[in-house]
Amino acid sequence: MNDWIKHSKNYLDTEKLGIEFSKTIPIGSIIALNGNLGSGKTTFVKGVLKGFNYDGEVTSPTYTLINEYEAKYRIIHIDCFREKNIDRWLNIGLIDYFTNENILFIEWPNHIKNILFSRKIIELNFEIKDLNERLICMREIESYE
Repeated sequence: MNDWIKHSKNYLDTEKLGIEFSKTIPIGSIIALNGNLGSGKTTFVKGVLKGFNYDGEVTSPTYTLINEYEAKYRIIHIDCFREKNIDRWLNIGLIDYFTNENILFIEWPNHIKNILFSRKIIELNFEIKDLNERLICMREIESYE
């Protein structure tokens, strides 16, 4: 997987980029989603799920912490924005999701970086350019520090 930078002009572009990205994600991947609130992270994940033929509702896990989707692959969408306590994450069994059968999308991954240490990560950075436009950058990293 090569690093890339994509420009999205609107919600539909961001979703299409997610669909495109779904064709390149290996099973067992951990994808770190970085960006401010409203930068397109969940919209992108919605596109990935469409790419995996999922036709159900896709919502932000901001309040649920973890959303699970059964699509072509099992997709786990985690949001660490509201829960920053690493011990709480460990107590609710977050580590159990780190298997080769799941694809994990983690918003605000810096809050659980100790769990992600020494794991190969695909990192996506979402930047708000204006009301509708986004810049999305992807790179692979060997460890989340």
